[in-house]
Amino acid sequence: MIKIENLNISYQDKEVIKNFSEHISKGEKIALLGLSGIGKTSLINALMGLVEYTGTISFSEAPQYGVVFQEDRLLPDFTVYDNVKITATNHSNTEINQYIQSYNLNPKALISTLSGGMKRRVAILRAILAPSNLVIMDEPFKGLDADTKNKVMSIVKEKTSDKTMIIITHDLSEANFFNCRTIELS
Repeated sequence: MIKIENLNISYQDKEVIKNFSEHISKGEKIALLGLSGIGKTSLINALMGLVEYTGTISFSEAPQYGVVFQEDRLLPDFTVYDNVKITATNHSNTEINQYIQSYNLNPKALISTLSGGMKRRVAILRAILAPSNLVIMDEPFKGLDADTKNKVMSIVKEKTSDKTMIIITHDLSEANFFNCRTIELS
């Protein structure tokens, strides 16, 4: 599905990624690992066309993204339901509410009133309920307690089973949970 050849990303004079090449098959689960600042986020941003790069990135089919960024990027004056509905265009109102409640969230709560972990769950729901063929998640489970994390990860696994997924993580157990092929950037 994704072919990356001789990818280079630099910011001013600092080269972040040099001559990176990789092929990712349709439906494959990938975990990007590596030290902070090594270029993991830059790589996914290049895949989404959000940063300049040299080299080639090609897709076998037009990518439709479901994304969890490092920051939650939610609309603070909107409700949980409204934030999720923006991307969940292929789900009924009832389905959206069921998913929201399965994440122990109140659909009517304003985003600005939620804790960090609650906001993270909303950001994850937005990504996995969007009509997509490529789900990209940048440290999606940070800030979640163990029980919540397990529940959230189970629903993510269910909703992404037929999609290509790239996850940035520092936790190898997350990569193992999703049966990811790991790519370590260095």
